[in-house]
Amino acid sequence: MVKLMKVPKTIFRQTEDEKIHAENLMEKFFVNAKKYVESKLKLKKIDKVHFKIKCADLAYSSEKVNSDNRITYVEFKEKYVLAGMFETRTAFNDLQFTFFRDLSCLEGRI
Repeated sequence: MVKLMKVPKTIFRQTEDEKIHAENLMEKFFVNAKKYVESKLKLKKIDKVHFKIKCADLAYSSEKVNSDNRITYVEFKEKYVLAGMFETRTAFNDLQFTFFRDLSCLEGRI
């Protein structure tokens, strides 16, 4: 059985170079969630195509700040979001990376 890693704490970064650290952590977090679900459900190799990583930009503007925010997430069977990361830019122009995970789909609904 694959050990589930903890949901990473929110990361604040001021430079683009530091964004690479958050993206590497996101990749590890997503791969861990995928492997955990595979081991929990004892998926066969053919079932592994049910996992997809998707990304969406959430653009909005206000009087104070124009911001392009992004969500990147792991989807399972085109139905369940297993884990994800929000990338937002604060009013101080800092990047904020917030991670989340929801494995409630494993509780008898798959």
